Amino acid sequence: MFSVEASDTDMGRRVCTLASEAAAQLAQCHLPQLDRIKLQVVDHFAHIEGYCLGRYEVADAALKVSSPDIYPDLIEPDHAFSKIPVQQLFESIIVHELSHAILQQQSSDIPHCIANHEYIAYAMQMQSLSPESRQIIVDNAGNTTDVTLEHLNSFIAQAAPMKFAAWSWLHFSGPEGGCDFIEKLVSGEATLKLPND
Repeated sequence: MFSVEASDTDMGRRVCTLASEAAAQLAQCHLPQLDRIKLQVVDHFAHIEGYCLGRYEVADAALKVSSPDIYPDLIEPDHAFSKIPVQQLFESIIVHELSHAILQQQSSDIPHCIANHEYIAYAMQMQSLSPESRQIIVDNAGNTTDVTLEHLNSFIAQAAPMKFAAWSWLHFSGPEGGCDFIEKLVSGEATLKLPND
């Protein structure tokens, strides 16, 4: 279900194993992989938003991730990601983008809403991190008490993605979240889309 392009065989094997394990976890959260996905580990790639750690290109059905070797050049020293071990961060980026890829394969009942997509991707990414690394991102978000669904909107997802990541995890790991909430987002029973989005 995956094809992997990487600079060396060991990296390719690691990425393929990680993607397979992540796909199995996503399937448990009601997101089964339906089609083949291409993963590419590249030295550098840019998007309209600038240089990227990772991105799923819908038109090519290809998931591109920057090599972990260049993460120190891409991540600002004061960014929360700079405090997470590079290999762990690299693996979590793959999980995040794979969530987008597999979400795109589902039936399109899910309302087109950035917050819906990013909630799922960040929840899965945060779940893949160690508790210590998750706490770094949560602490970086500042005041994280009383996170409600109103906090989880497309404006915050774009304007303050690390805050959105922390809030998504806090909701997902709480009593109203989990895979049951993701199932509701995928089915269209629930949405983070605001009335004026």
